[in-house]
Amino acid sequence: MFTKFLCSNNVESFILELKNRFFEFAQGTKTADAVSRSLFFLHIDKFIFAALLLTFASAPFLSTSGIGFFVLLFIALVALKLLVKKGEKFTMTPIDAAVALFFALSILSLMGSTLFWASFHGFLKVMVYIAFYFCLTHYLRENKSKIWTVLALVAVLISFESVVGILQNFGGVLEIAGWQDTSNLEVNEIISRAYGTLKPFNPNLLAGYILPGLAVLFYFFTLNLVSKQKKRALTFAALIFLSLLTLIYTGCRGAYIGIIAFFACCAGWAIHYITTRYGSFSNLKKRWKNTIIVASTGFLVFLFANPAILKRIFSIFAFREDSSISFRMNVYKSSWAMFLDNPIFGIGLGNQNFREIYGLYMLTGFDALGAYSVPLEIAVEMGLLGLASFFAILFIAFYRAVLFLRSDVPQTQEKLLIFSMLMLIALLMTHGLIDTIFYRPQVQMLFWFALAVININAQPCPISQPSSRSRQKKQ
Repeated sequence: MFTKFLCSNNVESFILELKNRFFEFAQGTKTADAVSRSLFFLHIDKFIFAALLLTFASAPFLSTSGIGFFVLLFIALVALKLLVKKGEKFTMTPIDAAVALFFALSILSLMGSTLFWASFHGFLKVMVYIAFYFCLTHYLRENKSKIWTVLALVAVLISFESVVGILQNFGGVLEIAGWQDTSNLEVNEIISRAYGTLKPFNPNLLAGYILPGLAVLFYFFTLNLVSKQKKRALTFAALIFLSLLTLIYTGCRGAYIGIIAFFACCAGWAIHYITTRYGSFSNLKKRWKNTIIVASTGFLVFLFANPAILKRIFSIFAFREDSSISFRMNVYKSSWAMFLDNPIFGIGLGNQNFREIYGLYMLTGFDALGAYSVPLEIAVEMGLLGLASFFAILFIAFYRAVLFLRSDVPQTQEKLLIFSMLMLIALLMTHGLIDTIFYRPQVQMLFWFALAVININAQPCPISQPSSRSRQKKQ
């Protein structure tokens, strides 16, 4: 019912009409006409694409402010094009409507916050991400061929970080390995946690970046496998293996759970692919069966041959006996109390606002920057309404993607793309259940990119703004 409502004419709202009227007015001014004839504007699509690539390329190397510069540059260039080029206008889809609702509720959360200026700082970040999503959707809708290039860049960056992480592990980065409770561990059970080049240096951030990157590598692997490019498929299979290895070396337990989700997604795709192409697993050629068995066995042998990694995995179930997990459980308890006291609109946005109010609820000695859980963080900051709107974004994206995957559309490449982006979001949300690395720009940009790709490729019922000509006919 909710999806039908979003596909109805009710969502073709006054706000969308007002936006496009504003763009029409701006595009008709003398200033816009002068800018449109400039040499810079004639090549603005190239500048927009360059800014987009720099946004993703900067993620592993620059700080948040450095990445933010390229994000704002991309937004500014797309906005300039909307204001100057005649005929440019926004459209509205059910996913767009859900994102707009989420943003509207963030405004209400801001206005209801007892610490307005601290919350305003967090609100600005949300506004930038939402603007990035809408600009990205608008640009990619007209330039779908650029999606492949962005994905290729992400695959290169993920592979680079994987190699760096493996080298750090073998190099023994003990001087920055204080993220593990070693009080009850033997020397051979201490894992040297890789952290890559992402800033701030943090193994959980590296894991949060590489985990969704597995979905990108999976896309290129399956694409080459289906098109019978065996050497390329094997190359990407090797890159997936390196990424999995690095994830293990990060020691991030949220990523370990994410790896299970990744294998579950792979198994789902494999079952579908094998049954539709070969009929059943028994009909596979012997060499493929042996490859699957050897790879699975080798992975298990690797885990059991490394006591430090095995100990880290089993520590997931230690709960209060592990100091890190016990710490998070205390944060969860305090964050839940914050939510119960502010259930409708939350306390306001951002970690500055969170820290100020969290101090009133925290157990002594257990300070925190966030709730260490994405759903709980959203509930604390934006209340039930904000959490419901975020779940609406995920539900509609998954619903549209599944409808597209089950449709009779013959484009295998597009279906692989949608499935991979769906996997990317699923991996992020799995990790996000027990961590808030999602709020880092390196990770959040991947989320909005995947959402934009699903929006423009798997959307059977767009809510488009009527053209001026059609409005005149109605009148």
